[in-house]
Amino acid sequence: MSNAAASASAPSASASSIPEVRKDRVRVIGLMAKKPGMTDDEFYTYWREVHGPLFANMEITKKNILKYEQHHYTTAFEEGVAAMGFDVVPYRGVAVFEAESYAKIFEVFQSEEYMRVVFPDEANFIERSKTGFIAGGLVTYVDK
Repeated sequence: MSNAAASASAPSASASSIPEVRKDRVRVIGLMAKKPGMTDDEFYTYWREVHGPLFANMEITKKNILKYEQHHYTTAFEEGVAAMGFDVVPYRGVAVFEAESYAKIFEVFQSEEYMRVVFPDEANFIERSKTGFIAGGLVTYVDK
């Protein structure tokens, strides 16, 4: 089927059903690479019980961050994902940071408090050179 034919047969969405990009907040996603030699369980436990509270309890975090979540990876879907032709990613977690602006998020990561308290702790559980970040606006289609 040609692109034109595919477009002609695709259902059209009305402009009112297409959500706007949120303007009240931005999100940064951290793709977390665990430190070599750690088991997944050691990584998750350290991140949840030690590092997470360190980050969440900083005054600059309380002031600037609207949401901080940790998404802990599970191997439960690896076989199915691979069978569908998708890559099995090397990351073992996703950190979610939401704030009113990217400037508010940068203020946290560039603060003296972060550099003194949280940054040194990263070496205990992540491989910084393989950890990455994705920033972007939010468009929500389903939220129950």
